[in-house]
Amino acid sequence: MLEFLNNEIVAAVVKSTVVILALLTAFAYITLIERRVVAKMQGRIGPNRAGPLGVFQPVADAIKMAFKEQIVPSQAKKAIYLVAPIISVVVALSAFAVIPIGNSWVNGKPGVWDPIVGDINVGLLWILSISSLAVYGIVLGGWASGNRYSLLGSLRSAAQMVSYETTLGLALSGVLMWSHTLSMVGIVRAQLGMGIWFIAAQPLGFVLYLIAGIAEVNRAPFDLPEAEQELTAGYLTEYSGLRWSLYQMAEYINMITVSAVASTLFLGGWSFFGLAQNIPGVSILFFLLKVALFLFLFIWLRATLPRIRYDRLMHLGWQVLLPLAILNVVATAIIVALGIPWWVNGIFGVIVIAVILWYLRNESVVRGTRFTDMEHLTANTAREKGEVVMPSSVRLAKFERIVPTPEAAVETIQKQDAKAVKA
Repeated sequence: MLEFLNNEIVAAVVKSTVVILALLTAFAYITLIERRVVAKMQGRIGPNRAGPLGVFQPVADAIKMAFKEQIVPSQAKKAIYLVAPIISVVVALSAFAVIPIGNSWVNGKPGVWDPIVGDINVGLLWILSISSLAVYGIVLGGWASGNRYSLLGSLRSAAQMVSYETTLGLALSGVLMWSHTLSMVGIVRAQLGMGIWFIAAQPLGFVLYLIAGIAEVNRAPFDLPEAEQELTAGYLTEYSGLRWSLYQMAEYINMITVSAVASTLFLGGWSFFGLAQNIPGVSILFFLLKVALFLFLFIWLRATLPRIRYDRLMHLGWQVLLPLAILNVVATAIIVALGIPWWVNGIFGVIVIAVILWYLRNESVVRGTRFTDMEHLTANTAREKGEVVMPSSVRLAKFERIVPTPEAAVETIQKQDAKAVKA
């Protein structure tokens, strides 16, 4: 009996089943948590009727989806239309197979029942390659729906993937240079050996990975493939019931995967500065807390940031993030090759982030995208001349920019001073 349990194939099947069930359960309750958290941020109550605190709401939603009418459009390519959501779910589940959830059960030594489905020496390469296949489910679903809005949404998703996949891979290259391995377990061990989390050595890579990861899973503010103001529901327009819920399932599981990869590569994975090294159960708890932190960030961004314009999305991917990712790779390569300490790499990344934030703030003021005193004075001058001026919250700065002139500002100030003296 014990020999049967020590079989690698049996252990892999059991662990795969447990991980799949855990991910499906997590997907259901992350939707509930997201609805409650967003409601709290917006001053609402959120779902609270199905069970205490609404804990049975995911069950009610699942039953509703199961009995909802399944409609197949007459113009659809039926076989591909039905298979596309399944592709997205399978790809999302497969990417999680190489992520170490906790430490080894027996004195840190590898075993068949370690909390990881498969420890392969190219684990990170597996995640990048499998996650890049997720776009096929969306593109095929949008194309096979026979709807132009669906096709446009799927093409947007493909364009986003091409734009941000390169940045995402380059953002992780710095971690590989410091850890000297593609194994996810090896990367965690490297952080333990160096006594740091790689976010300290790669702050710029961490920020780039987060932005690219959010865009990769089509989450707000990068959810352009399903923009309801422009494309009805994008690639989801012709899907309903369980098929629609499969796409939602893939999106939330991809959120968990992106959060798990960020926790493993930049926050030490299951480790917490050696505290959980000999206690596997506690190490799993630390890992789950780190993943929950990133999932909360996803929800927070959705409740806070508006959807950006598509041209700005492409501009951000190709002209901002990609050059920064290349800069980070070059700087990290030089530092690692010359044997310079890791903290130099960390300081370099922090300086680059600070310079970018300063530039963005300064640029927004110069271009009139922030309400400034100079803009206020120029607007008053325009109104005195009988010109119509849109409020700064409505005016598109790119097309209806008000350029303040020093002469107009000085003239307005002089008039205001004269009126004050008379008063």
